[in-house]
Amino acid sequence: MTDQTADLLVELGCEELPPKALATLAQSFFDGVCAGLNEAGVDFDADASTFYFTPRRMAIRLAAVAGRQPDRRIERRGPSVKAAFDGDGQATRAATGFAASVGLEVDQLDRLATDKGEWLACTLDVPGQPLSELLYPVLQAALDQLPVPKPMRWSDHDFSFVRPVHWLVVLHGPDVVEGELYGCKAGRLTRGHRIHAPGPHEISGPDDWLDVLSSAYVVSDHRVRRERILATATELGRDRGGAARITESLLDEVVNLVEWPVAVAGAFDKAFLDVPPEALVASMESHQKFFPVLTADDGELTPAFIVIANLESNDPAEMIAGYERVVRPRLADARFFWEQDLRTPLADNLDALDKIVFQEKLGTIGDKTRRIMSITRQIAELIGATPGEAERAAQLAKCDLVTHMVGEFPELQGVMGAHYARAAGEAPAVAGAIEDHYRPRFAGDELPDNPVALSVALADRLDTLVGIFAAGLRPTGSKDPFALRRAALGVIRLLTEGGLKIELDTLLQLARAALEGQLDVSDEAIADVRAFILERLRHLWVEQGATTRQMNAVLAAPLGHLPDLKARLDAVRDFMGAEAAESLIAANKRIGNILKKQDEPISTDIDEDRLVLSEETALFDAVMKAEQDLQPLYNAADYDAVLARLAVLREPVDRYFDEVMVMDDDPAVRANRLSQLQRLKRLFDQVADFAQAD
Repeated sequence: MTDQTADLLVELGCEELPPKALATLAQSFFDGVCAGLNEAGVDFDADASTFYFTPRRMAIRLAAVAGRQPDRRIERRGPSVKAAFDGDGQATRAATGFAASVGLEVDQLDRLATDKGEWLACTLDVPGQPLSELLYPVLQAALDQLPVPKPMRWSDHDFSFVRPVHWLVVLHGPDVVEGELYGCKAGRLTRGHRIHAPGPHEISGPDDWLDVLSSAYVVSDHRVRRERILATATELGRDRGGAARITESLLDEVVNLVEWPVAVAGAFDKAFLDVPPEALVASMESHQKFFPVLTADDGELTPAFIVIANLESNDPAEMIAGYERVVRPRLADARFFWEQDLRTPLADNLDALDKIVFQEKLGTIGDKTRRIMSITRQIAELIGATPGEAERAAQLAKCDLVTHMVGEFPELQGVMGAHYARAAGEAPAVAGAIEDHYRPRFAGDELPDNPVALSVALADRLDTLVGIFAAGLRPTGSKDPFALRRAALGVIRLLTEGGLKIELDTLLQLARAALEGQLDVSDEAIADVRAFILERLRHLWVEQGATTRQMNAVLAAPLGHLPDLKARLDAVRDFMGAEAAESLIAANKRIGNILKKQDEPISTDIDEDRLVLSEETALFDAVMKAEQDLQPLYNAADYDAVLARLAVLREPVDRYFDEVMVMDDDPAVRANRLSQLQRLKRLFDQVADFAQAD
């Protein structure tokens, strides 16, 4: 190959790669090669470079890759002169060794003077290596770091990879870059669709790779495959008078299962529609990777489905019949699970929960259920939910975990519990709460829409957080086996978006009390849970536009309940743009610095007789009037109005600090002025510590 700049194509052909991991593997391979070439100093156009993958290949195409490294000038520093020569001026082994390492004689070395002494040194002109010598170590290093949990061995090779490798294409422009990976020598021969055009197919260069594979019934670009699948499945759904249900996760998986996507529609017996639709959908999506078809108007399940085949059949009718034969027993299984589960009323599963361990120190799911019941009832009383219904919902919330259906489809926990509760005649609010207490399941998910479900959802997460922290299992690094970060975010959203005006400390004590007699919950554990939740809160609201200093300011004030905290934060954010904000923030900082230096507690009682200067009297009158005006505004949590009223204090505060020496020589006057500042600061601190807000 030449040293000219050209596009680089690398295609690694394998047996079918794991579909759920394929995108991550391909991205990681691309990133690793880019990083390796950058480190080696090989120029290429990163912005015009990309990667591709199909079930049988991972490929990268890097644009304008240099044929060799640029020549480099490097400086090497050796031993100190003191260590390089003995008392007779003869070169030591340190000097001769360094000289040999750079290909020079000792007397050819330079000397480098520094503030720490003199050193032997040299400057070397290093010619750049050709790409052909650099590329394969870079490729192998990128492949070695792929996130492969269980690599495979094949044949009698002593190496392993995610799947056996069968071909390798490495082209720099029109030239093959000679080399070998996983026992395959690089060439220009790729392979097409297993059935339609297996190949081999010759590639003349990176520019024709996509076209060659397209003519061989392989859509190499996963982005194009995704668009084609989405468009054809959507169109077929409309043709069936409805709409294909296409979730992002299933679409991504199907993209990674086919190389030549062809959408076809099938149908199943309408009698299966007696089974809850979620079970039929789960069966089609999880087991068959089919897209169910829903009615276009109200989203009800229809007896139709869309399949993305991996070939163009000569007999589409027979292919569709085959898919229909395959789906029938799966739907029959779902119906069997449904009918079997209905034979046992949901409440009769309670005893079985005592056989499922939740966590060694926290006992079984049955133990957790009893704790949730206790917490739920008290939360229900605080937020105005019906305590009896809330407690019953908490009692039944986990009962579907031991059903046949949830055993087969774990993602249906809660959903099936609601169906079984309705079938058993439970109250609508109870049945709804069994499903909804898992919400929010993920970022952006909807919250429960009734107070019974809110009570159970909050109780479940609080029990998990306090219990796991008390058991000494708080998350570390990226490890969070009990999903405590998600639970904390759930608590935050339930409280703030649900408008629940219960103090966080009150809720943590409810969870602590429920664990009494089973596990000791220390004050330190409660403090850790509190800090953990507030840290998640801090991250969440900073992501939503608050600054870290604004968060610090509102968290420095008494916590209260989270809806109140959010209202204070929003008011502070709006206030920061007001004209009076800068002056009042500066005054708060000054007040805070003065008060922090005092060793003794400072009273808020002010002796009017000791107000010597007119500026003191003016500020005293302004603060007294502000206290009177602010109380109803604080009671109404109207923090925008609170801050607008506090802004009126700007003028008397500025005058005070211009004319009044707080630390007066007279101890009584000094103490009175400190009390006045304490009283003033208390007005602001009910919203935020403005000294931290700028």
